[in-house]
Amino acid sequence: MYKVRKLSKTFSKSKVLKDISLDIAKGERVVIIGPSGSGKSTFLRCLNGLETYQGKIFFEDMDISKNEFKKIRHKVGMVFQSFNLFENLTVLENITLAPLTRKMDTPENIYKRAREFLQQIHLEDKENVYPSSLSGGQKQRVAILRTLMMDPDIILFDEPTSALDAEMIDEVLNLMMDVARKGMTMIVVTHELNFAKEFATRVLFMADGKILEDDTPLEIFNHPKTERLKAFLGKIKH
Repeated sequence: MYKVRKLSKTFSKSKVLKDISLDIAKGERVVIIGPSGSGKSTFLRCLNGLETYQGKIFFEDMDISKNEFKKIRHKVGMVFQSFNLFENLTVLENITLAPLTRKMDTPENIYKRAREFLQQIHLEDKENVYPSSLSGGQKQRVAILRTLMMDPDIILFDEPTSALDAEMIDEVLNLMMDVARKGMTMIVVTHELNFAKEFATRVLFMADGKILEDDTPLEIFNHPKTERLKAFLGKIKH
Protein backbone atom coordinates (compact mmCIF):
# COMPACT_ATOMS: atom_id res chain seq x y z
CA MET A 1 0.00 0.00 0.00
CA TYR A 2 2.74 2.46 1.01
CA LYS A 3 6.31 2.35 -0.26
CA VAL A 4 8.66 4.89 1.34
CA ARG A 5 12.10 5.41 -0.15
CA LYS A 6 14.85 7.59 1.38
CA LEU A 7 12.34 9.94 3.01
CA SER A 8 13.93 12.99 4.64
CA LYS A 9 12.48 16.16 6.08
CA THR A 10 14.27 19.31 7.22
CA PHE A 11 12.86 22.17 9.29
CA SER A 12 15.13 25.23 9.10
CA LYS A 13 18.53 23.55 9.47
CA SER A 14 17.31 20.64 11.59
CA LYS A 15 16.86 17.29 9.82
CA VAL A 16 13.90 15.63 11.57
CA LEU A 17 13.56 12.62 9.22
CA LYS A 18 16.66 10.87 7.92
CA ASP A 19 16.51 8.58 4.88
CA ILE A 20 13.58 6.41 5.97
CA SER A 21 12.68 3.47 3.72
CA LEU A 22 9.95 0.90 4.41
CA ASP A 23 6.85 -0.78 2.96
CA ILE A 24 3.42 -0.98 4.59
CA ALA A 25 1.05 -3.63 3.29
CA LYS A 26 -2.73 -3.65 3.11
CA GLY A 27 -4.31 -4.91 6.33
CA GLU A 28 -1.34 -4.11 8.58
CA ARG A 29 -1.82 -2.33 11.89
CA VAL A 30 1.42 -0.41 12.35
CA VAL A 31 2.10 1.38 15.62
CA ILE A 32 4.92 3.93 15.82
CA ILE A 33 6.49 4.53 19.21
CA GLY A 34 9.45 6.56 20.38
CA PRO A 35 10.49 9.56 22.46
CA SER A 36 9.05 13.02 21.86
CA GLY A 37 10.80 14.85 19.05
CA SER A 38 11.81 11.68 17.23
CA GLY A 39 9.90 12.58 14.04
CA LYS A 40 6.85 10.31 14.47
CA SER A 41 4.16 12.90 13.75
CA THR A 42 6.18 14.48 10.94
CA PHE A 43 6.49 11.06 9.31
CA LEU A 44 2.71 10.62 9.51
CA ARG A 45 2.11 14.07 8.04
CA CYS A 46 4.39 13.24 5.11
CA LEU A 47 2.37 10.07 4.45
CA ASN A 48 -0.78 12.20 4.36
CA GLY A 49 0.63 14.82 2.00
CA LEU A 50 0.64 17.54 4.67
CA GLU A 51 4.39 18.18 4.48
CA THR A 52 6.85 18.64 1.68
CA TYR A 53 9.78 16.22 1.83
CA GLN A 54 12.79 14.80 0.10
CA GLY A 55 12.70 11.23 -1.22
CA LYS A 56 9.78 9.23 -2.57
CA ILE A 57 6.46 8.06 -1.15
CA PHE A 58 4.28 5.75 -3.22
CA PHE A 59 0.67 4.95 -2.37
CA GLU A 60 -0.75 2.06 -4.38
CA ASP A 61 2.17 2.61 -6.80
CA MET A 62 1.37 6.32 -7.31
CA ASP A 63 4.18 8.75 -6.51
CA ILE A 64 2.50 11.21 -4.15
CA SER A 65 4.19 14.53 -4.55
CA LYS A 66 2.19 17.26 -2.80
CA ASN A 67 0.13 17.94 -5.93
CA GLU A 68 -0.40 14.30 -6.86
CA PHE A 69 -1.69 13.47 -3.38
CA LYS A 70 -4.91 15.37 -4.11
CA LYS A 71 -5.92 12.54 -6.44
CA ILE A 72 -5.94 9.97 -3.64
CA ARG A 73 -6.66 12.07 -0.54
CA HIS A 74 -10.11 10.49 -0.15
CA LYS A 75 -8.41 7.10 0.26
CA VAL A 76 -6.30 8.21 3.24
CA GLY A 77 -8.12 9.21 6.44
CA MET A 78 -6.40 10.99 9.30
CA VAL A 79 -7.39 11.45 12.93
CA PHE A 80 -5.55 14.17 14.86
CA GLN A 81 -4.96 14.52 18.58
CA SER A 82 -6.90 17.81 18.67
CA PHE A 83 -10.17 16.39 17.21
CA ASN A 84 -10.52 19.19 14.59
CA LEU A 85 -14.32 19.13 14.68
CA PHE A 86 -16.28 22.10 13.34
CA GLU A 87 -17.63 23.82 16.45
CA ASN A 88 -20.47 25.52 14.53
CA LEU A 89 -21.84 22.20 13.21
CA THR A 90 -23.75 19.53 15.09
CA VAL A 91 -22.32 16.04 15.53
CA LEU A 92 -24.43 14.72 12.65
CA GLU A 93 -23.42 17.65 10.43
CA ASN A 94 -19.74 17.11 11.26
CA ILE A 95 -19.72 13.48 10.17
CA THR A 96 -21.90 13.94 7.07
CA LEU A 97 -20.42 17.16 5.65
CA ALA A 98 -17.64 15.59 3.59
CA PRO A 99 -19.59 12.66 2.07
CA LEU A 100 -22.49 15.01 1.23
CA THR A 101 -20.10 17.49 -0.38
CA ARG A 102 -18.47 14.72 -2.42
CA LYS A 103 -21.89 13.27 -3.28
CA MET A 104 -20.72 9.81 -2.27
CA ASP A 105 -24.31 8.56 -1.98
CA THR A 106 -27.83 9.91 -1.65
CA PRO A 107 -28.35 12.20 1.35
CA GLU A 108 -30.83 9.69 2.75
CA ASN A 109 -28.27 6.87 2.70
CA ILE A 110 -25.52 9.08 4.09
CA TYR A 111 -27.64 10.19 7.06
CA LYS A 112 -28.79 6.61 7.64
CA ARG A 113 -25.21 5.34 7.74
CA ALA A 114 -24.12 8.19 10.03
CA ARG A 115 -26.89 7.39 12.50
CA GLU A 116 -25.97 3.69 12.42
CA PHE A 117 -22.36 4.61 13.26
CA LEU A 118 -23.49 6.84 16.14
CA GLN A 119 -25.65 4.05 17.48
CA GLN A 120 -22.71 1.64 17.41
CA ILE A 121 -20.71 3.90 19.73
CA HIS A 122 -23.73 4.80 21.89
CA LEU A 123 -23.84 8.46 20.85
CA GLU A 124 -27.13 8.36 18.98
CA ASP A 125 -28.58 10.87 21.45
CA LYS A 126 -25.83 13.38 20.55
CA GLU A 127 -26.51 13.82 16.83
CA ASN A 128 -28.02 17.29 17.24
CA VAL A 129 -25.63 18.68 19.84
CA TYR A 130 -22.52 20.76 19.19
CA PRO A 131 -18.95 19.59 19.94
CA SER A 132 -18.62 22.02 22.84
CA SER A 133 -21.04 19.88 24.86
CA LEU A 134 -19.09 16.64 24.31
CA SER A 135 -16.35 15.14 26.45
CA GLY A 136 -12.89 14.70 24.95
CA GLY A 137 -13.44 10.99 24.45
CA GLN A 138 -16.75 11.62 22.70
CA LYS A 139 -15.17 14.24 20.43
CA GLN A 140 -12.42 11.86 19.38
CA ARG A 141 -14.88 9.06 18.67
CA VAL A 142 -16.90 11.44 16.51
CA ALA A 143 -13.68 12.42 14.70
CA ILE A 144 -13.00 8.74 13.97
CA LEU A 145 -16.56 8.27 12.67
CA ARG A 146 -16.12 11.31 10.43
CA THR A 147 -13.11 9.59 8.89
CA LEU A 148 -14.90 6.24 8.53
CA MET A 149 -17.76 7.94 6.68
CA MET A 150 -15.34 8.62 3.81
CA ASP A 151 -14.63 4.90 3.30
CA PRO A 152 -10.83 5.31 3.35
CA ASP A 153 -8.44 2.51 2.44
CA ILE A 154 -6.18 3.43 5.34
CA ILE A 155 -6.45 5.58 8.48
CA LEU A 156 -3.54 7.46 10.07
CA PHE A 157 -3.82 8.33 13.78
CA ASP A 158 -1.57 11.00 15.27
CA GLU A 159 -1.52 10.40 19.05
CA PRO A 160 -5.34 10.14 19.19
CA THR A 161 -5.48 9.87 22.99
CA SER A 162 -2.83 12.39 24.05
CA ALA A 163 -5.38 15.18 24.65
CA LEU A 164 -7.69 12.98 26.73
CA ASP A 165 -8.11 12.36 30.43
CA ALA A 166 -7.21 8.86 31.56
CA GLU A 167 -10.80 7.68 31.92
CA MET A 168 -11.62 8.74 28.34
CA ILE A 169 -8.73 6.95 26.68
CA ASP A 170 -10.37 3.51 26.75
CA GLU A 171 -13.42 4.87 24.88
CA VAL A 172 -11.25 5.80 21.91
CA LEU A 173 -8.94 2.77 22.01
CA ASN A 174 -11.91 0.40 22.10
CA LEU A 175 -13.37 2.02 18.98
CA MET A 176 -10.00 1.74 17.24
CA MET A 177 -9.89 -1.96 18.12
CA ASP A 178 -13.38 -2.40 16.66
CA VAL A 179 -12.30 -0.71 13.42
CA ALA A 180 -9.17 -2.86 13.27
CA ARG A 181 -11.19 -6.07 13.58
CA LYS A 182 -12.93 -5.17 10.31
CA GLY A 183 -9.61 -5.31 8.45
CA MET A 184 -8.84 -1.59 8.14
CA THR A 185 -5.20 -0.74 7.44
CA MET A 186 -4.04 1.60 10.19
CA ILE A 187 -0.89 3.49 11.17
CA VAL A 188 -0.91 4.85 14.72
CA VAL A 189 1.48 7.14 16.55
CA THR A 190 0.91 6.61 20.26
CA HIS A 191 2.43 6.56 23.73
CA GLU A 192 -0.05 3.90 24.87
CA LEU A 193 2.33 0.94 24.91
CA ASN A 194 -0.14 -1.55 26.37
CA PHE A 195 -2.52 -0.72 23.54
CA ALA A 196 0.32 -1.16 21.04
CA LYS A 197 1.02 -4.65 22.35
CA GLU A 198 -2.57 -5.76 21.82
CA PHE A 199 -3.41 -3.78 18.69
CA ALA A 200 -0.36 -3.82 16.44
CA THR A 201 0.68 -6.40 13.91
CA ARG A 202 3.94 -4.46 13.61
CA VAL A 203 5.72 -1.86 15.72
CA LEU A 204 8.20 0.77 14.53
CA PHE A 205 10.53 2.38 17.06
CA MET A 206 11.67 5.84 16.00
CA ALA A 207 14.40 7.96 17.53
CA ASP A 208 16.44 10.87 16.19
CA GLY A 209 14.56 10.90 12.89
CA LYS A 210 15.22 7.25 12.07
CA ILE A 211 13.42 3.92 12.38
CA LEU A 212 15.79 2.01 14.64
CA GLU A 213 13.66 -1.13 15.03
CA ASP A 214 10.84 -2.63 12.98
CA ASP A 215 9.37 -5.88 14.28
CA THR A 216 6.42 -7.66 15.87
CA PRO A 217 5.10 -6.38 19.21
CA LEU A 218 6.52 -9.48 20.91
CA GLU A 219 10.03 -8.79 19.67
CA ILE A 220 9.91 -5.03 20.21
CA PHE A 221 8.69 -5.18 23.81
CA ASN A 222 10.27 -8.43 25.01
CA HIS A 223 13.47 -8.63 22.96
CA PRO A 224 14.64 -5.10 22.08
CA LYS A 225 17.82 -5.18 20.03
CA THR A 226 19.17 -1.63 20.22
CA GLU A 227 20.37 0.12 23.35
CA ARG A 228 18.17 3.08 22.39
CA LEU A 229 14.98 1.01 22.53
CA LYS A 230 16.09 -0.72 25.73
CA ALA A 231 16.61 2.69 27.35
CA PHE A 232 13.24 3.97 26.08
CA LEU A 233 11.32 0.98 27.43
CA GLY A 234 13.24 1.17 30.68
CA LYS A 235 12.14 4.77 31.23
CA ILE A 236 8.52 3.92 30.44
CA LYS A 237 8.48 1.02 32.92
CA HIS A 238 9.85 3.20 35.67
